[in-house]
Amino acid sequence: MHYGYLLLHFLSIANKSFITDFLLYKHLNNAVIFHCNKPKDIIFIQKLFHKNDIQVLTLEVENHKSYQISNYKSKVGVIVDASCDSWPLIFNEFSTEKLFKSSFIWAVMTEDLSSTTHVLYQQPIDIDSDVVIAYRNGKIYDLYEVYNTGYYSNGIYKLRKVGHWNDTLHLWKSPRYDMSGVILKCPLVITEKVVNETYEDYLIRPKKSHIDSLHKLKFFTVLMYLQEMFNYSYELRRVLSWGYNRNGSFDGIVGALQRQEADLSGSSLFFRSDRATLIDYIVETWPSRQCFIFRHPKHPGAFYTVFTRPLTTEVWYCIICMLVISATILGIMFKLKTQRVNDDAESSFSLAFLFSWSAICQQGMGIQSRTMKASMKIAVLVIFVYALTLYQYYNAIVVSTLLHESPKNIRTLEDLLKSNIKAGAEDVLYTKDYFMRTTDPIALEIYNKKIATSNHYNFFSPSYGMARVKQGGFALHVDSVVAYRIMRGTFTERENCEVQEIEMYPPQKMGVAVKKLSPYKEHITYGIRKMYESGIFWRLKSVWDEPKPPCVSTPDSSAFSVSLREVAIAFICLIVGAVLSAAVLTCEILIYRVKGRRVEFRH
Repeated sequence: MHYGYLLLHFLSIANKSFITDFLLYKHLNNAVIFHCNKPKDIIFIQKLFHKNDIQVLTLEVENHKSYQISNYKSKVGVIVDASCDSWPLIFNEFSTEKLFKSSFIWAVMTEDLSSTTHVLYQQPIDIDSDVVIAYRNGKIYDLYEVYNTGYYSNGIYKLRKVGHWNDTLHLWKSPRYDMSGVILKCPLVITEKVVNETYEDYLIRPKKSHIDSLHKLKFFTVLMYLQEMFNYSYELRRVLSWGYNRNGSFDGIVGALQRQEADLSGSSLFFRSDRATLIDYIVETWPSRQCFIFRHPKHPGAFYTVFTRPLTTEVWYCIICMLVISATILGIMFKLKTQRVNDDAESSFSLAFLFSWSAICQQGMGIQSRTMKASMKIAVLVIFVYALTLYQYYNAIVVSTLLHESPKNIRTLEDLLKSNIKAGAEDVLYTKDYFMRTTDPIALEIYNKKIATSNHYNFFSPSYGMARVKQGGFALHVDSVVAYRIMRGTFTERENCEVQEIEMYPPQKMGVAVKKLSPYKEHITYGIRKMYESGIFWRLKSVWDEPKPPCVSTPDSSAFSVSLREVAIAFICLIVGAVLSAAVLTCEILIYRVKGRRVEFRH
């Protein structure tokens, strides 16, 4: 049971039974009495309430001192006797902002329903107020509730019978679902240009690939459901920000709610402590997940690593040593053979090295076998067997490396930072605000080195950023729902399989916000919770949230291909060799001509 304070103003001692029943129904056991009765009657009434475990404080309507009810933290009820001449003065003792809010429970006892209602119609009684008029008709009290569907929103006052008292209190609940077409001011974030159409037409268009972030259209669909549930309408207002502190004041949705210029947020907001002091978060909607999305490179290292990766550094050193040793031994054999036989055939060490290298590359030899001794043939045979074994293993590893999936070893922000992948981010305020507020050293280093460098400011629209992701070598920080929709329309199945995601921060929860002390908190909360229970929220999520495109990883799902990047080192070696050989040939021709001229000059 929730206990609080009840401020009472009596008509007469005979009303004790009704007031006692009302206190018990509202779960209150403390009372403060504003009265216009005689003091001795009030003392007698206090004794009667005390027997029912109800503590009372009595204050006269005309002669009481100022009483600060705002000091109480629990609920406070007010029962007013409209037969007192100065009973409207009681309203002056309350804070205007909290006068008829949920902390106060009012019961106005009267014998003139019309005049009492007229006075109450001048007061800021909103749809969440608890104000009951007890109209005395003989020994019976007819109970009416009075409220305004929107005191600050051009609403209308309503008077409805909710029960009666005849020795026993009969008070039934009367839901206030019908808001009678009240207009709620609703700011929402629209970052795109809206041309030749209203905001409503723009927001109810069929879903499109360029939907912006934070699930704008999905949440507006929820607002449309709430409008149908409670019979109200919206006055939409476009803003460009969800609400961030700019020079000491908030802009966007939060600023409008803080300044009481709006009633309800038209876009979901992230839960943040600096906003919670200015607005009221009332119910959670969906989480929002942003992450870096990129095509994982088949070979994360440099382009030349395709041909160096099959063998470790130690193996490469061993191959070089074997090449030098075999060429040296073969060269020595050439020299000994020419000295003994007096052969004019070429026997330089360069020929031996060239022969050893041609054997490793599976090329023919330029040595006449008929002039070779048995020892030289054995050496050549061993070199070819060694080269064949090495070539077959190396060739198989290179082909399998190029045509099969490579392990995805870029899994964290630190891995992304160390890689040669370029990075960018969706051009939205909440991402920029995160980089301004974060203390994560890796996130800050990514921002300074890859996103906002001195030469580039890599904030792009989702469509342009995902196009760069498709090209490869680029990571975009974007809302996953937006990225998946673009991927489904532009990425191939093979590209979908190569997509890797890295979160910079966990998925963020979003919620609906209203202005402080909003009378519509209960309606919005009830409506959204009702949609959760009935499954509407999950249906909207399945309709508007694009799932991640599937990756069917089977051998025959798509054709494997090798790009120019993987084999670029071979072309580079060929070009360098051709240029180098042409340069050497040119030098040889020049040297030959210079020597020929010198010989002619001597003769």
